[in-house]
Amino acid sequence: MNLPTSQTNPDGFNSLPPNQKRRMRLMIRSASAAEIDSFLHDDLQPKTALNPVYFVMLALSALLLGAALAANSPLLLLAALLCAPFNSPLMGLTLSAVIPSWALMLRSFSALLLTAAAYFGAGWLAALLPARLTSGKGLPFLHLLQHGWLEWTALVVGSALLAAMLIRQRETPRLASALVTALVFMPLGLAGWALQAGSPYASFGLLQLCAAFTAAALLVALITFWAVGLPPRKGAGWVLFVLALGLTALTLFGFLSSQHHLTQAIALNTTPPPVGTATQSGVSQPPTQTPLPPTPTRSAPTSAVQNPVITALPSITPTPTLVSALIRSDTGVIVRAEPGSAASVVTYLNDLSELVLLGEQAQKDGVLWEKVRLPDGKIGWVSARFLITATPAK
Repeated sequence: MNLPTSQTNPDGFNSLPPNQKRRMRLMIRSASAAEIDSFLHDDLQPKTALNPVYFVMLALSALLLGAALAANSPLLLLAALLCAPFNSPLMGLTLSAVIPSWALMLRSFSALLLTAAAYFGAGWLAALLPARLTSGKGLPFLHLLQHGWLEWTALVVGSALLAAMLIRQRETPRLASALVTALVFMPLGLAGWALQAGSPYASFGLLQLCAAFTAAALLVALITFWAVGLPPRKGAGWVLFVLALGLTALTLFGFLSSQHHLTQAIALNTTPPPVGTATQSGVSQPPTQTPLPPTPTRSAPTSAVQNPVITALPSITPTPTLVSALIRSDTGVIVRAEPGSAASVVTYLNDLSELVLLGEQAQKDGVLWEKVRLPDGKIGWVSARFLITATPAK
């Protein structure tokens, strides 16, 4: 005769009482292969499903992000983050290494690219709006350009919490997902804006940053799954793990080699404008004439006039008139030591900064460069498309 036990077997790991959930790692390690497969397919995989709700929420979040960039509104940016769908592509990639499943891996990777394109496109389209509909203050939300130890720490902690809470909770952990989305996807909207607004280097730096954040988040999630007893399984799982490790190293190297673009973008948009009133383009100031004192007239001498000696004077070569110009770029421009985007940086100039054209031009990298003199006397080269002619320099 079998006596009933005082402990019942729950239907799944997520239905365990709280005191037993603390020992979930031990229970997963002691579970059979069939129980683990059931947990992965029945409990975890439905949370990463890409249903129509995901794409509706993605479209709404991208729309709000574009509006936030155009209006430079933190409230709309918060709304875009709250409306963002659960980070199913990232968790789907993590889960595909544990199940393992090539189909889930490809589906999740495609959704990851689609999500990135949606946020990038929203920022690019927002920059196409007329200036009267936007804030017109250069790059908005400069905090999205930040990439210090605080952002990396938040990414690691958020990714680990997202993976751990996905395993332990019955509901999807949306708060941790929002933190990862804010670091991985939201800067892509600013990258699209920067590309359309004429800052391709800032856009490239942001794309490198988001790629590094994504690869690092995937690697942290895989390690978290492994720590709770769900390591990569079979060949497909280990292939994805090695790919995540390699992509993290590759994207980190690419980001470190291009992070100076983000530093330059931050400097261009946070440096205060130069003191003084710029001369408006197309408005010429009338010259001020100074009256000369009368010159006394001498009487002609009565002595005999001698033959004058004609002395040849050196010819005077006319000097070209120097012309002042103004910088016309909402995000400012970089002054370089030589023509070409690879030349060393001399300084940065804000919108409506005044300089003097020296009359020398050069064609480099498909761009026309002008040699200029800065207010502090330095000489450099600026792309001609960011210059508007003001008045002749004195």
